[in-house]
Amino acid sequence: MFMAEQKVFCFRYLSMFLLLLFFSSNISSQSTHGHFFGTTKNVGNYQIVFAPYPPLPFAGDNSTLLNFSILDKENKNVDNISASLVVKTKENGSIIREIPYKLYEFSDITFPYTFEGIGDYQLSLLVKINGDRAYSQNPISADFDISAADPNQVIPTNELILYYLIPALIVIAIIIVFLKRKNRI
Repeated sequence: MFMAEQKVFCFRYLSMFLLLLFFSSNISSQSTHGHFFGTTKNVGNYQIVFAPYPPLPFAGDNSTLLNFSILDKENKNVDNISASLVVKTKENGSIIREIPYKLYEFSDITFPYTFEGIGDYQLSLLVKINGDRAYSQNPISADFDISAADPNQVIPTNELILYYLIPALIVIAIIIVFLKRKNRI
């Protein structure tokens, strides 16, 4: 009977851990219809939120997403905007890439981007807001700093979880079960 209780105990906590892991991975890859949460800059009556994924991108990684939310003073999406992104080196300010203006129906937008080299960069988001007297012709400009890391020097999050966190949690669970069993016998 005691072994059955241990199995239920382990299964319950392992299930809760896997469920938590699943939901946390889904939160970090939000759809384009939800607000992103990250570094916020206020410009006039607007907030510009920057949330890169992964938070520390790797040079040469083509899965990097530069996520932005443009919100009004009531923290709501600003619909039908035109946005452009300029990527510059932080060191000397030279422009590496300019992504031209594009019309977006929703103001939660994502730019897929690959940082070619290791280093520090500055992103300038330019946003024209249809219907706003001040920002329909002259764009809002918000600058954000980001660094691209060497993929050979930093352990990626998925590897950190798979090779270090999960085994550590399994060992902790085994120790807990062992100690609980030892106290009940």
